[in-house]
Amino acid sequence: MYDEETKLCSLYESGENCLVADAMDNKVCYKQNYVCGESNCTRCPIGYYGDQCQHIIRDCHDGFTKALFPPKIMLSFIQPAVNSPITEVICGFRQFGWTRILSRHINCLEVDFNRTYGAFSDGFGNPPGNHFIGLENIYRIIENHDSLILRVEFTFVDRTFKFGDYNNFAISSKIDNFRLMIGSYRDGPTFSGDSLVNGIHNLNGRPFSTFDRDFTNHSCPDRFGGGWWYLDDPVCSRSNINGKRHGEDFESTWHWLDDFGNKTSFSAINLIIFPDY
Repeated sequence: MYDEETKLCSLYESGENCLVADAMDNKVCYKQNYVCGESNCTRCPIGYYGDQCQHIIRDCHDGFTKALFPPKIMLSFIQPAVNSPITEVICGFRQFGWTRILSRHINCLEVDFNRTYGAFSDGFGNPPGNHFIGLENIYRIIENHDSLILRVEFTFVDRTFKFGDYNNFAISSKIDNFRLMIGSYRDGPTFSGDSLVNGIHNLNGRPFSTFDRDFTNHSCPDRFGGGWWYLDDPVCSRSNINGKRHGEDFESTWHWLDDFGNKTSFSAINLIIFPDY
């Protein structure tokens, strides 16, 4: 990052720092580029590999199994399918090679998650900060694996960390409205509780809804202030991770009822996926 005022440069590890609102005045970010000779490349952008940087990993697990990159959490390029767009994501090149599909952080530039169906399909935001990878990309990553685990991670402002896992995570194609298909919940060592498949409020099989394409009869995207897999029920959902940080009411504020109740003091919420071994 180049500071035009001080004329100084700061070098960051890929994905290490998000862009905060008060830190970007008079600053310019430059990304790592190719360093290639006539016959081969000595440096490729993270995610690319090969003598001429001609290949790209399908997802973070692909990069993890190929052992191409340092065992760190890093920003990386991926291309989930041959003809799909190349996109940037946060990868955990350690711990299973997980791919972050959604991130919300209070210390980063705020991003509105009350978006159109097209925006949720394509993805939006800044990967090291507030970001959604896109439903199309999630679907393509799922097609590369037999079975995936969805991990829901919560960090509170007091630095308490909680998470829980869901087996057999998948979504259907855009033609089928990106329906959620998800297995049983299992607690982590610091469990978060189950707000997705809990009892009668099970979201399994529900299509993805947004304010401009609502598959509920209860205006759930408008009430909750974001796209999600909502029930066709006045309850809508036991969770709202795409809601506002400080909504007009509890319903429109980000929350996870089971087992956090009315606690909304999150500093970060992440969704990551990785293969189920």
